[in-house]
Amino acid sequence: MDIIDKRILFYLLKDGRISQRRIASLLNLTPASLNYRFKKLIDSGILKGFKLYINPNFQGKYQIFIAYKNYNDINADWISFKLKCLEWLNVYGIYASNNDELKDKINYMTKELGEPVLSYYPIQTLFKPSNIDQKIVEVLKIYPRLPSSEISKKLNLSSKIIEKHIRYLRHRGLILIVPEIDLGKTDIVIFSIFSKNIEEISIALQECKLWQFTDGYAGITVCYADNMERARKYINAARQIDKNADVMIIYDYQFK
Repeated sequence: MDIIDKRILFYLLKDGRISQRRIASLLNLTPASLNYRFKKLIDSGILKGFKLYINPNFQGKYQIFIAYKNYNDINADWISFKLKCLEWLNVYGIYASNNDELKDKINYMTKELGEPVLSYYPIQTLFKPSNIDQKIVEVLKIYPRLPSSEISKKLNLSSKIIEKHIRYLRHRGLILIVPEIDLGKTDIVIFSIFSKNIEEISIALQECKLWQFTDGYAGITVCYADNMERARKYINAARQIDKNADVMIIYDYQFK
């Protein structure tokens, strides 16, 4: 992989719906050249596809982020995402209909995995999706990268309305189109930072930030770097703001 391939992956991780034409423009490539590289990433098994992640709040559920030492692992329908980290940790996003149900799930995980190393329960407001929101999400479940113009044909709505709703859902952190990348076949670095000073941390990490799970005060920021040296630069900048920030290098991730 060269730096151009890494940049392609960066733009896809940052916005899984970004068009190939837009990436070509950002990298000063011809559409044909970008298409060749895109296909090569797929054929090599680096880029395995795309998936829609839906914030549980969109479906009227509460969520919590919790980390356990990864001597064992758990898979369940109520796990919305998983970040596997080199620091002997797995970070889970789990959801439930109410706080008591969340406690039951945490107790179950603790019996299987031991005491949690870190947990974060964000302040959250359950979202009430409109009929249009629900229809768009149903389409994106099947076709995560379908252009707005094609979604508009399926739903018999204007492209502008589709784009407005998708932008809003993304801005609220309610949906995320995630590329499925085999990180073991790359030398890019994906890392997460947990901080209780999320606003200032976000400014320092703006250049590398991919995803963020936060209530506006504390949270987890997932970042990208082309190599470990650049990752160290970003991490040092974050720790200048919050010396107690927890940093974890991610070697695999899974979203539902």
